[in-house]
Amino acid sequence: MKSKLKLIVILAAVLVLSGCQQNLSNSKRVSDSKGVMSQNQNVTVVEQTRLSTVDISKVNSFNKLRSSTEGLFRLGKNGRVNPGLAQSYRISKNAKTYTFKLRKNARWSNGQPITAADFVYSWRRSVKPQTRSVNANLFDGIKNADQIRKGTLPVTDLGVKALSNHELRVTLDHPMVYFETLLAYPLFAPQHQATVQRYGTHYGDSANQQIYSGPFKLVKWHANSATRTLEPNPYYWDKAHVYLKRLTIVTAKSPAQDLKAYRAGKVAEIQLIGRQIPANKNNRDYVVRPFSLMRIIEYNFTTANPTNQKLINNRNARLAISHAISRRKLINNALQNASLPPKGFVTAGLSKNNLNHSDFANQQEASRYVKGNSRLAAKEWAAAKRQSHASSATLTLATSNDAISVRVGNNLKSQLEHQLKGLTVRVVSPDSTHLNDRVQAGQFDLLLTGWGADYPDPLSFLQAMTSNSRHNYGHWHNAAYDRQVATISNNQSTDNQLRWEQMLAAEKRLTEQQGVTPLYQQADSFLTNPKLNGVVHNISGVVEDYKSAYWVK
Repeated sequence: MKSKLKLIVILAAVLVLSGCQQNLSNSKRVSDSKGVMSQNQNVTVVEQTRLSTVDISKVNSFNKLRSSTEGLFRLGKNGRVNPGLAQSYRISKNAKTYTFKLRKNARWSNGQPITAADFVYSWRRSVKPQTRSVNANLFDGIKNADQIRKGTLPVTDLGVKALSNHELRVTLDHPMVYFETLLAYPLFAPQHQATVQRYGTHYGDSANQQIYSGPFKLVKWHANSATRTLEPNPYYWDKAHVYLKRLTIVTAKSPAQDLKAYRAGKVAEIQLIGRQIPANKNNRDYVVRPFSLMRIIEYNFTTANPTNQKLINNRNARLAISHAISRRKLINNALQNASLPPKGFVTAGLSKNNLNHSDFANQQEASRYVKGNSRLAAKEWAAAKRQSHASSATLTLATSNDAISVRVGNNLKSQLEHQLKGLTVRVVSPDSTHLNDRVQAGQFDLLLTGWGADYPDPLSFLQAMTSNSRHNYGHWHNAAYDRQVATISNNQSTDNQLRWEQMLAAEKRLTEQQGVTPLYQQADSFLTNPKLNGVVHNISGVVEDYKSAYWVK
């Protein structure tokens, strides 16, 4: 299955089922053949960033919890919804009530049973405002979740109820075509109430301050440490299909050190950076994986500097910044990988129209606003300076301090200063903790960040930029856009074509206004040991899962 260049775009599909019962069972996988496995089933892989918590209500990167957490469903290959802790489920005729039957052999990593009450507790904890979950908006659509998040209803009004130890009922405000896929996200997993209460503010700060529902459990890790070690959960309901004896995840040191470790056989996978990518394209271990992750510039519309605030709130200035950036130069020079220029805010390969099977990304109508155009950039920048009464400006661009972000930040600085007369860009790249502090304090003008789809639907992108979204770090506000997204989110109709057109209209408004500036759809390059099999990769949601990974001889 290895080739010199393998570019796999995984298109996630959602099957809408109503008025029926679904029995979930594991189909036999090719990877189940133990006759091809080696005796050594220990794997070490490299990740670019560290994990700050295993509290599923508060973690930012759910992909890092992929192997130790499980909810009602689990994502398989090609975005397929596979059985998790749910054995079966029923959907009402109006597609607004789901009743789940839990597995009676589902147990926590401490051997205690996982019950419907554990889901109720977990979901309520994530939604209540006091928890300050950055992803609580993903519960919107479950009955009353939005009002509970805003503090206007008690958490007990959330549309989730334990009918018995093994039966869970979920009530929605409106049908959600992506609901089953959303439930595979770790945020919707159960939480062990006694453990949460025992550790309080330190819950999830270390390996032993958490109880695990997934195929693995953390045995060695503390917040922000460079290494985390996982071993099989001995009580996991599907432990017969967990083959690794140990999974070790280490934080990247430097591109050169990581490559040296890979060549020495010390790690099974590394991400290639910069010049390493073209240098290794002919390596049989070379793999490219695109994701539904759009790297973007967010603008601080409330920045403290009066001149900068006037500029940023001027549409011409934002258009000028977007038109001043050659995405192809950015990709070729800073990334040197297979990342894709944007066609809008929503990524390619995420969602297709049910009627004509066209990709949402290809139908986005404002693509001209995300293409480099030097002539337009100069004209728009001159207009913005004139309208803002500014002859020059210094804008602070905040990025994280990983190697890729620093390279992208410096490339943006070079392009913007070259194209926009009188503009100086100051790049700051603090560590993740200090970057978060800076963002929360509004100490930036431009922010290099990204948004990835949590589920295979354009709404996953569109909701992130509404006025009340916690991910709208720059506080972009457009009342018409908010109304459009609210209409889509609360859609009671089963007319999928109407919903599709509404999403296209909302995306067009966002891109025309340049509420954020899309830069590129991320596609990372890796060296992966061809003897490591069974790892599931997806384009959205949890993009990597080692549940059934194994070494071959």
